[in-house]
Formats: sequence, C-alpha cells, structure tokens
Amino acid sequence: MSSSTHAHRRPGRRAAVAAGLLLAIGLGVSGQVTAQAASAPATTPVRASAAGRSVTGYNGDVVTRIADFYGAYVDAKDDGAGPDSALAKALRAHYLTPAFAKRLAAWERTNGVDGVLRGHNTPVEWTVTEGATGLDAVVTLTYGGGESPTTTTRLVVEQAAAGGITGIRVTGAARAQAPAAARSVSGRTGDSVTRVADFYGAYVDAEDAPAGPDSALAKALRTHYLSPACAERLAAWERTNGVDGVLRAQNVPVDWTVTEGARTGEVAVTHAFGGGESPTVTTRLVVVLEPTSGDVTDIRRAVGAR
Repeated sequence: MSSSTHAHRRPGRRAAVAAGLLLAIGLGVSGQVTAQAASAPATTPVRASAAGRSVTGYNGDVVTRIADFYGAYVDAKDDGAGPDSALAKALRAHYLTPAFAKRLAAWERTNGVDGVLRGHNTPVEWTVTEGATGLDAVVTLTYGGGESPTTTTRLVVEQAAAGGITGIRVTGAARAQAPAAARSVSGRTGDSVTRVADFYGAYVDAEDAPAGPDSALAKALRTHYLSPACAERLAAWERTNGVDGVLRAQNVPVDWTVTEGARTGEVAVTHAFGGGESPTVTTRLVVVLEPTSGDVTDIRRAVGAR
C-alpha cells in the first residue's frame, strides 16, 4: 500500500550514478514461461490480490524495513512444508541487533512462544504503521478468521538509527495510536502481491546492507521464494549476463512498487534507480507465481518496458 511520506531513511550502498546501471535488461530468466509444481504444496493456494492493490517501498525507510522483516518472517513461518528455519534465522540475524537478538532468545526460552510474533501461530493479516519517534513502528498482527475467532496483537518495534531492531514489545490500543497521516504497509498471508513484496523488500535490504551484501539472507530468500527450476535458470542467466537476476541490475533500487499483474498468477515489480544528482532509471519486471505453492517460476522484463 502506498505511503504519504518516507523521510526516515538510513544511508545505503546505492551507487552515485545510474549510467551503466543495467545490463542485458531485455532478457528474462527464460524465454518461455512454464509453471513449475512445488515439491511441497502450500496449505492453501496463493490468492490473487484485490484489483488495484499495490505495495510501495523506499530503501532505508523505517516502515518499509520493518514491513520487509515481518512480511518475510511470516512467510518463513507459514511455509507449506513446515517453518523455514533457515530463512527465519537469516532474517533475525540481518534485522535484529546482536544484543537484542540475545535478549529475545532468552525471552523465548522463558515464555515458550515466538518472540517476533509474540504467539504460537502465524497471522493471517498484518499492518506496519509509522510510529511516534521516527525510529519505531506499530505492528498489528491479526490471527484467526473464517470459523476461528479473530484476535489482534499490537507491537511497538524500535529501530536504531543504523537500522537494526532494538526492541519489540506488546502495546495496548491506546498506546498504539499512530500519528496523523501516518504511512502504513499492509499484507495478507497467501496474497500474491504481499508475497512478492515480501521477497523483493527483504532482498533489497540484504543487497543494500551497510557492511556489504548479506549473502546468507539473499541465498535464504532465493531458496524460499524461487522454485528450484527458476533458481537454476536464474543462476545460469546471471553467469551469462553478470548482473543480479532478481533485480536485473548491478545496484539496488531506491524505490520499488509491487502491483497485481495483467494476467492471473503474475505480479508487476517496478524499480527506480538513481535519484538526487543521478538520473533516474526505471525497470519494470513481471514475476510469475505457481498458483498453489506461490513459488516464483519466472522473472522477466515487462513487454514494452524501456
């Protein structure tokens, strides 16, 4: 979901110029798209998103970063074959400060529940809203639905200026009041746009880590979201073209938007590179999902995109 402001950013590793940014942009992962069956089916099919739904992210923005973490973490916990512990571990290592990660692990040993979600199960919906300080966000997790009663948990997630999460605490409705015109990002488990936004948001964060690309997280994300056949084709494409096949670029975008695609099972991803004193370069990609598992089966340049 789009936002009204994205002022709170941290410095990234974005290159200063956009010239020479993209190589072989016209090539897709594969010339023909073939849906690949997942090795382990998801619990429920991936749902198409509501018409016009979109998720927009801004590299270095607090709300975006926390939404990237929670979205991908929910996906890791809700995997059809069982929780993806490798991805969950990589996400915690990337987004949590070491000191807070230790405190959170101690809290979990005492309380016996997941400290990130503050519960035994995974939410069906979640919303991340701008907090009061500029370095925090309110995370609302909704559990249940259907024949089950709906319950809601509200958390305040605090972030250091350098970007690491330093605290997660439960808050009441009154304390969770967002500032006027607060920006928010929402997601739904099993929703196609949400799933692709989770993947791309966390992947950009991994590639743009201040200390250098977080290869462990990037690998875990690719393993979780890409079908095995797509991952193999993507690696071959990258060896030939010498650029990142997920982003289709040498650098990371400053802004990105994920929207429902023109065809069932397709999601559109728009990346903006450059900005400031550098010219802006935009890429438009089509991401194809296997309808049952939600695995990405192809990433290609959108027809007619420059």
